[in-house]
Amino acid sequence: MVKKRTEHIIHADEVEIGPLQLQLMLGSSYKKAIELCVNSIFCNCGSKDKRLVNYKSYINDLNDVILKGWCSSCNTIAARYIETGEREGIEAIADRIRHTNQK
Repeated sequence: MVKKRTEHIIHADEVEIGPLQLQLMLGSSYKKAIELCVNSIFCNCGSKDKRLVNYKSYINDLNDVILKGWCSSCNTIAARYIETGEREGIEAIADRIRHTNQK
């Protein structure tokens, strides 16, 4: 069996964002999108009741959101990618967030 990594890799194009900034990125679908994403992660632990917990949010250079956290069942790293970069108007929001957070 392949051993999973124990730490997330943060790529150079990824900028950490806070919960309010994540809400701005996802807009009115925030609650629904987060609920879906934290409850539908891939982890080979086999548990049916796994969730993404203790996650941090990042935006990348495509203006997509990545949630990086831990599997609630086996406590190994897990992540969820949310394609937000193609939403209308997201570029301006992402650019402001990125500019604010990189200072």
